[in-house]
Amino acid sequence: MEFGSYDKDFMENDVVIRIRGLKVWTPEEKSWWRRKPITGSIRRSEFAAVIGPSGAGKTTFLVSLAGKCTLPSEGSVTLCGQNVKACPGAVEIAPQHESFMDGLSVMEHLVFMTEMKLGSCKDLRIMATLNSLVEEFKMKPHVNTPVGGLSGGERRLLSLATTFLSNPQILICDEPTTGLDSYNALLVIGVLKKLSASGRIVICSVHQPSCDLFKEFSSILLMAEGRLLFHGSQDECKNVFESIGLLCPLNYNPAEFYIRAVSSSSNVHRLVEISPNRSEYHGTGSVRPDLVHNYNRPVQRNWFKQVHLLLWRLSLSLKREIKNQIIQLFITVVITSMVLGVAYVGATGTTQRGVQEIRGFLWLLTSEVSFGVSYSALYAFEYEISLFKREVGVYKCSAYFVSRFLSFIPRCIIWPVVLVSISSLAVDLPNHVITTLEFIALLILSAIPAVAYGLGMAALFTSTGIIGDVMPCVDLPLFLMSGAFLRISSLPPWMFPVKYISHFYYTMDAISNVYWRQIDYIDCPTNETSACVKDGATVLLENGYVNNFILQDSLGFVLITLIWCLLGYIGLKREEKKGYAY
Repeated sequence: MEFGSYDKDFMENDVVIRIRGLKVWTPEEKSWWRRKPITGSIRRSEFAAVIGPSGAGKTTFLVSLAGKCTLPSEGSVTLCGQNVKACPGAVEIAPQHESFMDGLSVMEHLVFMTEMKLGSCKDLRIMATLNSLVEEFKMKPHVNTPVGGLSGGERRLLSLATTFLSNPQILICDEPTTGLDSYNALLVIGVLKKLSASGRIVICSVHQPSCDLFKEFSSILLMAEGRLLFHGSQDECKNVFESIGLLCPLNYNPAEFYIRAVSSSSNVHRLVEISPNRSEYHGTGSVRPDLVHNYNRPVQRNWFKQVHLLLWRLSLSLKREIKNQIIQLFITVVITSMVLGVAYVGATGTTQRGVQEIRGFLWLLTSEVSFGVSYSALYAFEYEISLFKREVGVYKCSAYFVSRFLSFIPRCIIWPVVLVSISSLAVDLPNHVITTLEFIALLILSAIPAVAYGLGMAALFTSTGIIGDVMPCVDLPLFLMSGAFLRISSLPPWMFPVKYISHFYYTMDAISNVYWRQIDYIDCPTNETSACVKDGATVLLENGYVNNFILQDSLGFVLITLIWCLLGYIGLKREEKKGYAY
């Protein structure tokens, strides 16, 4: 994909973007009608700088131009006569703060985005496009470098390369030079200028650019107080300011001078009075409707392919963190298993004292697996929610949630296997090997709804502080229903239904049945003062566990998994509807 491959037959005065009466406000603003609407147009090949004081509305304006603004608005932004929202891929926005999965290499990230946006990289034409982008954006030396190891300028170029996969006609960059040194800033601006020279429109908001950077732009859009005060060339901007007695001193940065000048409300009003239609400077010129076809419309991969690609990306990231995963497994599972083994060494369910010990052992197995996997899933979305919102439209929300859910399945298998295999060695189990395998199988099954529970809570409450407050309140009634702390049969009728949404209950019911149904006799000393339980069936009855546990617990696991997955999907869908994260 060569930048210079754009059709050269278009005239320089061709209008590409037309803005008519655009007003944007927040739901809290009561006086939105006082805002002045923005009207104007932008031509092909413009390399425009959007400047203005902080709070001038630059980012909101740019996001509106890209058709990604979700705030209340009126007016229209059209691209070659069509609403910009009806032209996906024609306008792309590169945000100020990049959001990547840092564990991936540069090429892996680009391959993922190419597969999602354009189609299979096995297609030679698509692969050629990808390789061309790598060359044009100077990423070839870094194709095997982890994204987390890139410098600020290199990350910005990778963001632009990702954005440019659809070969957009209009590229909008929100402060592309912020945080970069002068060399990297000039490098990024040089690439963007080359893009505009190929016939595309490039619009950048810049915060106090240096003189060297500012002079690279062919036009200026000056904003203040939510208004577009000026749109034109740098010489025209200079003349307008001089006409109201505002002269930029020699050897002074003109961009900084303009921003300081419009920080004063009086100067803003003077500019509006002498040039009320200045923002419509580019309002003339023919509209070329055929321009709208010169970009790659993004494809929509089928749902299963989206899940596959998302899992592939997650697996690559996890693979590079395998050392941390092993350390975590050792600390959280192996050591816990050894502590359990030491604490319950020699425990047996054939004595009155052993009944309580085995109850405690079974509860700790259940809680370690349930709490372990659910809390490991609890923060799954906190660090990825920005990435998810940046990629809205690239894949379906349901595909993302399912892929995240499936990524925890290996943990649901490994943790119970290690925990039970080690800790059960110290405990007297009937039919030891078979019972151990049954424990492992049941705990693997119970870990699946526990993951759904963690992901559901994570999606509903993406803030760390809120999760920390809400989670214990939800945990308490759920694990009380397990039967480890009170007799379920003694619950008041209004609390009884709670057990049917508790994965702790179903796990304890199943694992207790597996153990206690094998205990036919429990010793009762003659000098025992309290009531004796004589067999495992009595223990089960006392705790309120059921006889047909296989059917009930299996259905319970499925039901709880579906409920929490649905709630998690609803939570993510809510985040998706909030719109593009900028």
